[in-house]
Amino acid sequence: MEPEQEFVIRDYKPTDHEAVVALNRYGLAAAGVPEDADIYSGDLDGAGEGYLGGRSVMLVGEVKGDIVAMGGLREIGDTDCEVLRMRVRPEHQGRGLGRAILEALEARARRLGYTRAVLVTGPDQHPAIDLYSASGYEQVEVEQYGGLIGVRMAKQLS
Repeated sequence: MEPEQEFVIRDYKPTDHEAVVALNRYGLAAAGVPEDADIYSGDLDGAGEGYLGGRSVMLVGEVKGDIVAMGGLREIGDTDCEVLRMRVRPEHQGRGLGRAILEALEARARRLGYTRAVLVTGPDQHPAIDLYSASGYEQVEVEQYGGLIGVRMAKQLS
């Protein structure tokens, strides 16, 4: 399915903070992850400065000026990055917006010199797993994070 025509992907800016935090809270709740069990806790503190500059990126997707999707990229090694905080508002799901954000993140990762991307999702997050699998990610392991289980997936970008 093609993304909505008015869907615009751009870099995160500090004025997006409130909308990004709200979208992230939705994503955690939808996945059944309590905020205090969030393995990335703290990355959105302040104005999300961790995603401004360097080799980390947060992209947001807008429809008619409203942030409806997001996705982040952070450095975990010289050649490896992690895709995280992939979220799409429920009323916009199933329209290709998540795929568009993922493709934009991968393109940015390649420009930043990364050759491999990894991510973690929940074992019951079937739409996410389907998206990642269809995009070339393969499951590499199942991990335990306190009481939560994470499915780690990886993809060669080059």
